[in-house]
Amino acid sequence: MVVAFALYFNHSQLEIPTQRNQFSKHLSKQGDSSALKTEQYSDVVNPNLTISSVAAVAGIKINTKLQAMNFSKNPASENYLHILKYVRDNLQSDFKMKVPPWNLAAGWVKSREIHAENTPELGYVLKAMITNKIIHAGVSYKGTQLKMMLKLDGGQEVIFKPQKYAREYIVTGSPYAGADRHNGEIAAFHLNRLLGLCRTPLTVGRVVNLRTEVLPVASESLSKTFFTKGQDLTILLLKLLKEISIRLCGDGEIMEGALILMLPDKYRLKKYRSPWQRTYKDSITARWEQDFNYCDQIKKINMYKRGNRLLDLIDAAVFDYLIGNADRHHYEVFADFPDSIVILLDNGKSFGNPYWDELTILAPLYQCCKIRRTTYDRLWTFVNHLGQSLQSVLDLDELSPVLSRPHYESLDRRLKAVLSAIEVCLDENGEEKVLIETL
Repeated sequence: MVVAFALYFNHSQLEIPTQRNQFSKHLSKQGDSSALKTEQYSDVVNPNLTISSVAAVAGIKINTKLQAMNFSKNPASENYLHILKYVRDNLQSDFKMKVPPWNLAAGWVKSREIHAENTPELGYVLKAMITNKIIHAGVSYKGTQLKMMLKLDGGQEVIFKPQKYAREYIVTGSPYAGADRHNGEIAAFHLNRLLGLCRTPLTVGRVVNLRTEVLPVASESLSKTFFTKGQDLTILLLKLLKEISIRLCGDGEIMEGALILMLPDKYRLKKYRSPWQRTYKDSITARWEQDFNYCDQIKKINMYKRGNRLLDLIDAAVFDYLIGNADRHHYEVFADFPDSIVILLDNGKSFGNPYWDELTILAPLYQCCKIRRTTYDRLWTFVNHLGQSLQSVLDLDELSPVLSRPHYESLDRRLKAVLSAIEVCLDENGEEKVLIETL
């Protein structure tokens, strides 16, 4: 019987210089029939165990490379200031435009981007999302997370994801544990901008008054869920599924949340199951978690054999690893565009635990060992500066502070792990096979 152990990173592991002290997770006894249920944590690898977890082997290689790399000498480091300037300036633009903001944002959407990297009018659209009157409010039943569908003056629909946790709350448990984090949606949107991905729908923080802004325009199904407790506490109760109800309490009548701009109706979405989908069962692992040649099989599938799709999924894996999102079990593309981007929708399961770095999220990168050169160059640009850059951008959001400090620190730590993983691939496969010119 082959007993496997999986190795993951926590924040302290990345600073330990020797392989002997790897933070490893393994089964208690070889051959024990209860092995799938009994787990122990140890800083010493049991020599009797056979390493068959892809993440375990990748973790050892990445951690070894990480200790040897010098991130202080980075010739591209000064370029981040130029990028940061226009990313911030785009939010502070105060355009007086004749074009409605919703028409403007709809015109930005293309098959390979949702917005341009440098969009001077972005602040104009985000300000409209914050200030335009809510003319209708209903329940959004899509998915299992609590959210409202709002219509703003001018007819634009937006998703409102309300606050569930305080900024300092740390989500523990499985990599995909907890409810959606509204502040994670906001932070993910702006990180997507800093990295030049341009694949996340426009997102901004907004504070709403449930009594004066939402209830007067609420649908019948939504209005029935409002209750008042005491003098000033309004409780919003939304039935998401037939058997499930979730209560959220506003601060008095006030509730903060993330507003996410709906994509134009003409862009139909098509959903695909991710090749790196989890089983969501503790006792069952997916094939990609144990098969060292898994990516070779994926690359034989037509949609991943050529074109942008596989490279997009690898970009998404890097993005998700940075934000700590282990829940991208499906992905969406524009149905009518064969060269569509993989859209980075639904980023709420992000920024949950700044002290845990879930290496399995990065599997598409270290299994396929390829990445766009443009992505690689942009990552190097922000070495030692990603956390402070994102904080500088998020300071301009209506809900600032958006993240607690440990989350910004985790970004710089995780970025170095990503670059170490790429360097391992470069050592083993060479630059020509690993760094792919933009298609």
